[in-house]
Amino acid sequence: MQRFCDLHCHILYGVDDGAQTIEESRALIDTAYATGTRTICFTPHYNPLRELESAGAEETFRTLSEEMKEKYPDLTLCLGAEILYHQRIADSIRRGACRTMNGTRFVLVEFLPEDDGRYIVQSLESISAGGYTPILAHADRYKSIVKRPKLAISLAEKEIPIQLNARSLLGRNGKRVRRFCHRLLKEGAAAVIASDAHDPNQLDARLDETYRIVADKYGAEYANAIFWHMPRVLLGLERD
Repeated sequence: MQRFCDLHCHILYGVDDGAQTIEESRALIDTAYATGTRTICFTPHYNPLRELESAGAEETFRTLSEEMKEKYPDLTLCLGAEILYHQRIADSIRRGACRTMNGTRFVLVEFLPEDDGRYIVQSLESISAGGYTPILAHADRYKSIVKRPKLAISLAEKEIPIQLNARSLLGRNGKRVRRFCHRLLKEGAAAVIASDAHDPNQLDARLDETYRIVADKYGAEYANAIFWHMPRVLLGLERD
């Protein structure tokens, strides 16, 4: 079975708008594991206006990790955060209000769906200047970026990793968004495809179907890179 690394998900229970109970976390992990996922990074939302939103994530992470270590010995679990962009991200990290991806210098950054594309680009560049490397979360969710895919491609050229949501490749967010994703894949500009899974009643935790689409259209080498190798590099689990 092909292995996958899910860099971005909301499977950790009780810390944000994702899984709310340990039973829901278990169900999502079971689905992910059964369909090939062998590395998961939990990324609770961090909003600077509501810092308590992800409070307790470390304790919850330890509890779930200990349980899953016995059930799935070959499953690697990591802790990160999905940080809503604000100008003092570096300060927030340094004072422990939010975390990087598995303790690396990489930070998963999101914006509001209606934010201007140039603002997104400039903000990510400012994070790079501050000593951290941003990963743009779900680039397929920003209307201005979807309309102007060259903005996302320009970020990739500056070695700022671009993450896409698996469901967008499946057409669940509309044809225009799917075309945008394929444009980035064709250009080799997508660094990671992740689940961004929230709801245990959906199958968003599985990456296998999306992997097959990418492998069939763009080749197994690229698919393996963005579903396994590159996300693990960003988590500090492999070397580039």
